[in-house]
Amino acid sequence: MPGDGRRTARWALLMENPPGPGAWHLFEQMAMVEGTHEEAVERFGEFVRLYRPKHPRYPVRVRRFRTGNGWMVIGEGSGGGSFPYRFSIAELEWDSGPIAY
Repeated sequence: MPGDGRRTARWALLMENPPGPGAWHLFEQMAMVEGTHEEAVERFGEFVRLYRPKHPRYPVRVRRFRTGNGWMVIGEGSGGGSFPYRFSIAELEWDSGPIAY
């Protein structure tokens, strides 16, 4: 069964950028790992723990929350703004491979 954690698959850590100027792409693929779902959660969890948000430039507080399928990192700036970064774990289901034109 997909995502049951017992079988090996390719997993991606996707980061959803906060909206605003300079957020020209909504999602970034931050990392890719092959293994079980539990192994992916463990490896990506370390990545997210070490991640430092680009915004706010001068944070007064950064919090990390565990969600159902990843994490949410919220940076609060000295100007009062909040910058949410959502990290999701996704299983690679299909890949076209290189496309030649």
